[in-house]
Amino acid sequence: MSNIRDVAKLSGHSVSTVSRVVNHRSYVAEDTKQEILNAMEELDYHPNDVARALSTGKTHMVGVVLPYIDIPYFQKLISAITKAAFKENYQVTLLPSDYNAKDEIKYLEMLKHQSFDGLIFTSRTISFEKILEYRQYGTITCCEDTFDYPISCAYTNREESYLKVFDLLRRLKLQHIGVTLTRSEKYSQSTKQTKEAFEKAYGRQMDSKHVYMGAQGYSEGIKAAKYLVERDPDLQVIFANSDQIAAGVLKQLQMMHLEIPVIGQENLDYSHLMNFSTIDHKLKEIGEYAFWSIFEKEVVKKSIPSEFILRGTLIK
Repeated sequence: MSNIRDVAKLSGHSVSTVSRVVNHRSYVAEDTKQEILNAMEELDYHPNDVARALSTGKTHMVGVVLPYIDIPYFQKLISAITKAAFKENYQVTLLPSDYNAKDEIKYLEMLKHQSFDGLIFTSRTISFEKILEYRQYGTITCCEDTFDYPISCAYTNREESYLKVFDLLRRLKLQHIGVTLTRSEKYSQSTKQTKEAFEKAYGRQMDSKHVYMGAQGYSEGIKAAKYLVERDPDLQVIFANSDQIAAGVLKQLQMMHLEIPVIGQENLDYSHLMNFSTIDHKLKEIGEYAFWSIFEKEVVKKSIPSEFILRGTLIK
């Protein structure tokens, strides 16, 4: 197997000049560059990616921490990140965590050991304080508001978008509102912001009988609909934490012959096909900005406005 010294010998140029061509560093005269490329082709020489990373200090790899791979919310984020990375010849490594703090810390340790040029957290269990311990080892970005913490982020103001929903429901004089959530507010900003937005709109705390916790997919939406209707037969609307869950909710309500409006989140195909209202939190834009922030030396925070899309029986 040929190496960089073989290329230098065949091309008649120094190892350092060959290295500059291989690693795209500093200027090399065009004729010299072509002679080296010809020698590489003749020897069938391919640069060692690990060695090149050590030489340049760049891996051209980005790690993306996500709790689940099979949830459309995260799939949409990953799609946007991957497309942006592809344009810059970067590879994306998916790092599933299942919201396990030990795994999330393990991925931060990989950043510390230069496995990636940067790390993107689509969601997390560990604290911002813990993330800050690793910021010196590479760029870290979160797909949520990091508030006053010096951590880059791309996000939408979810409390603001939730407040729009609950304000509308209050104006429509709807009081019996079912809500599906994924995790408790202790671990989830979106859960905390949902409850705070409800309290601001209605001037009271959300009734526990109107909350279904642990909703993560279509089948959970079916369970949530049964649970919420059983707990309150006078239910007037259900606000789900994703379109996938909302689809399960709506399907079950139809089977129960109940015409209760459903609101989802993320403007996925489900909401178009089943014609229900949703909040578009602009995941495509968040994913793109999250990737681009990897190249910023300073902390950058990008707030992207969401959009409340009215459809179906809610607007009749």
